[in-house]
Amino acid sequence: MDTPSGFIRVARFSEIGERRSKKVVVGDDEVALWRVDGRIFAIGNVCAHQHFSALHAGILSGHTVTCPMHGWTYSLETGKATTGSGIVKTYRVIVEDDTVYCEQPAGR
Repeated sequence: MDTPSGFIRVARFSEIGERRSKKVVVGDDEVALWRVDGRIFAIGNVCAHQHFSALHAGILSGHTVTCPMHGWTYSLETGKATTGSGIVKTYRVIVEDDTVYCEQPAGR
């Protein structure tokens, strides 16, 4: 498959285990890919609290991830904080065969 317009290839689906994550770079953004229930979610890797770059290493619970630094928790679906406040960016993802494509930020 050709790369969908506005997306870039970031990983192989098979390299991200269920309930596991992978940190990738999309443009200038660090992105945390999480595989939950056979689906890939992509959120900004930088916590809105103190801009700690580690959501890929967070604690997963259902469809939320908790930052390991100070405990703020974010929805993988919306990026909105469920504990703490703020929001992290979410990215659209396409999985085709074994390839994960992530939406590129506008203007890149």
